[in-house]
Amino acid sequence: MKNISDSALKEHFILAYRLPAVLNSSLLASLRLVKIDAGEYLTTQSTHLTHLYFLVDGKLQVERHNPNGTHAVYSFETPFSMIGELELFSTKQCKAVSAVQALSDSLLLSLPVESIKESAMSDPVFLLFMCQNLSHKLLNTSLLHSGGAVSVESKLRKFLLLKTQGEGATIQLEKRESLAAMLGVSVRQLNRALIKLTQQGIIQHKNKSLKVIDPVRLSDCPADKIWPGVN
Repeated sequence: MKNISDSALKEHFILAYRLPAVLNSSLLASLRLVKIDAGEYLTTQSTHLTHLYFLVDGKLQVERHNPNGTHAVYSFETPFSMIGELELFSTKQCKAVSAVQALSDSLLLSLPVESIKESAMSDPVFLLFMCQNLSHKLLNTSLLHSGGAVSVESKLRKFLLLKTQGEGATIQLEKRESLAAMLGVSVRQLNRALIKLTQQGIIQHKNKSLKVIDPVRLSDCPADKIWPGVN
């Protein structure tokens, strides 16, 4: 991670995402613009989180390696999203619960946790802002993973619908392995679901680029069925 000494660019992001409406003057003065390169980790598991981050450009992957050796991908974060708000209110001394890796070169506004504790933990505007972001993440996670025994196609449809809300009809997909891990399916199952939606004329995809052709039919999920061991 490296600091970006470009005050004009930092101010551009602050105004673009309307941060003066939710951060007091002390917090705004504490903001720093930082950059992480593709493949670099912003946080690792169980490290002490010293900053709250606002992603303003790029893409991040939130993941976790479990003690049993499994790897789980929780989400793919795009602007404008926050990293560290969950840990901020944790009773475990702000220890990161997951690792966050840059999928592309990314810019973030960093805000020291100490500055937040000094001037914002009793600020109703700031706390409401935090609650709204936590609620948004919880809702998206619930929508994506609701129903444990649903088809791979339905999981993929839900994911694409959520992506189109933030990115529009043309979507840049993540690595198949990462996307499959997040959906809780195998890469083979994911590929079959992509082919099926393509054959139905609902999407077009080539390599990592995907375009939703028929959003109405995409949202018309088939009745979920308990899938057999291999779909």
